[in-house]
Amino acid sequence: MNTDHINYQQKIAQSMSEEKYQELLTQSENAPKQQINSTSTGINRNSISTNDESQSVNQTPENSMNILTPIERRERTLTLFVIGFISLLTGIDYAIILPTAWGYINTFMQYHYGGFVMGILLSVFALSGAIAGIILGYLNDVGISLKRLVLFGIMFKIIGNILYFIGINIYIVVISRLIAGIGMGLVPPLLAELSRRSTPKNRTQLLSKILGCRQIGLLVGPCFTIFFKQMKFNLLGINVTMHNAPGLLMAILWAILALLTVFFFFDLPTTTVNHKSISNSLNDYTFLQAMKRVYKICKQPVIIVLLITSFIAYFNQTALETTLTPFTNQQFNWHELQVSILFAVAGIEITLVYVLLHFMTKKYPDQSILLFGYILLSIACLIAVIILPFSEPGTKKYLPIFLIFVALDILALPLIVVTTTSLFTQQTNHDEQGIGQGIQRFVINVATIVGPLYAGSLLQFTWTMLCSMLFIVLLGTFLIVAIYRSFKRKHDEELAALISPTNNNR
Repeated sequence: MNTDHINYQQKIAQSMSEEKYQELLTQSENAPKQQINSTSTGINRNSISTNDESQSVNQTPENSMNILTPIERRERTLTLFVIGFISLLTGIDYAIILPTAWGYINTFMQYHYGGFVMGILLSVFALSGAIAGIILGYLNDVGISLKRLVLFGIMFKIIGNILYFIGINIYIVVISRLIAGIGMGLVPPLLAELSRRSTPKNRTQLLSKILGCRQIGLLVGPCFTIFFKQMKFNLLGINVTMHNAPGLLMAILWAILALLTVFFFFDLPTTTVNHKSISNSLNDYTFLQAMKRVYKICKQPVIIVLLITSFIAYFNQTALETTLTPFTNQQFNWHELQVSILFAVAGIEITLVYVLLHFMTKKYPDQSILLFGYILLSIACLIAVIILPFSEPGTKKYLPIFLIFVALDILALPLIVVTTTSLFTQQTNHDEQGIGQGIQRFVINVATIVGPLYAGSLLQFTWTMLCSMLFIVLLGTFLIVAIYRSFKRKHDEELAALISPTNNNR
C-alpha cells in the first residue's frame, strides 16, 4: 500500500465513525482504480519525506493488521503461539526451581548458611535478567532480528539449566541461575513485539492472554515437583534427584522451544524505508545513545508514575509471598500442605482474573482498571493493618479476615500488572518499545529483589511492615489519581499527525 492509500484511509478515519470506516476500508484499497491522486486528497506525494513514510508505516497497526494476507495472518498466529509458550515456560521454571532450591542448597552446605545463599540465588537471577532486558530491548529497537534475540535468550536458558542439573558445587548452582537469568532478557522485546502486533484497543486483551500463560505455568509447575519426588536414578554419571531434576526438565523444554522458534516464529516484515532506518540506527549504536533513549522515556511524568506503580505491585507481591509461610505457621499453625493449598487456590483466582480482564478491557479504559486495582490493594492492606497484627498466635479467630486480605491482594495484582504494561506501551513511541519494556522489567526485577529482603528483615515486626506497605500503596493510588487525565493513547495523536496540513486547509 503506497503513501496515497495510507493518507486516504486516515482522512476517512478522521471524518467518519469507526463503523463507517470499516465499511469504506475495502473501497480505499481500490483507490488507484478510482484514480485517487495527490490532488484529490490534497496531499503532494513529492512533499512527503522518507521519515514521514516510516512514521506512517510504523504507527498505524490497525491498517497493517487489516490488510494482512492469509499467509501473514497464519505467521502472526504462530508467532503469538510461540510467545505464549515462552510465557508458559517462564512460569513453570519459577514454579519448579524455587520450591526445590532450598533443599538443593542444603545438600552442598550447612543449614544455617542456606538462607543467605538462597537470597543470592534469587538476586543474581533477577539482576542478570534486569540488565539483559534493557540490552536486548535496545537491540530490538535498533533493528536486530527479534527471532535471533529470542534464540539468544533461549540458549542462555538451556546452558543455565544444564549447569543447574550438573550442580558440581554451590558455586556452579549460583552461576547457573545467573546465566539462566540472562535468558529472561528476552521478555522485554517480546512484550514490545506484542505492542507492535496489536492495536491500542486490543493490546490489553492480548497482554492478559500472554501473561495468563505464565500463570498457567505457575499452576502446572508444582505437579512436576510431585513427580520429581519419585526420581532417583543415574544419568551419564550424574545422580538425578528431586533437587536437580528441574534443571534437566527445563533444559529439555527450552530446547524444544528453540526448535519451535526456528520454524514457527516470524519477524515482522520490513520495508525499504525500515531497512534504511535500521542501518542508521546500527551506525548510531553506542552506550550514550542508549542512555539518551532511557532518559527521554523516563523524563515523562506518566512514565514515572507507571514505573512506580509497577514497582509497588511487585514489591507487595513478593513481600507477601515471603511472609505468608512464617506468618501462617505462627498465627494459624499451618504447615506445607495448607500453604500449598492456599497457593493453588490463589493461582486459580489469578487465572480467572486474567480471563475476566479480557472482557473488562472492552468496556473500561486501562487507567480505570489500574485505579480500581490500586483501590482494592489499599483496602486489602488497610484490613491487614487494622486486624491481623493484633490477632493472637495459635488461634483461628481472624482466619476468615486473613483469607479476605489475601483474596483482595491477589485480585488486584493481575489488574495492575496487565494495565501498567499496556499503558506503558501506549505512552512509549513505536520505535522505543523494546528499550521501554526493558526499563519497566528492570524496575520490576529490582522490586522482586528488594521485596523479599525487606519483608524478611521485618518478620518479627509484622505491623510495621504492613503499615509501610499500606503507605506506599496509598502513595501509588494518589499518583494515579493525580495524573489520571494525563493518560492518553499516543496512537490517536499519531493518526492525526499523518494528515497533511494541506489536507486540513482544503
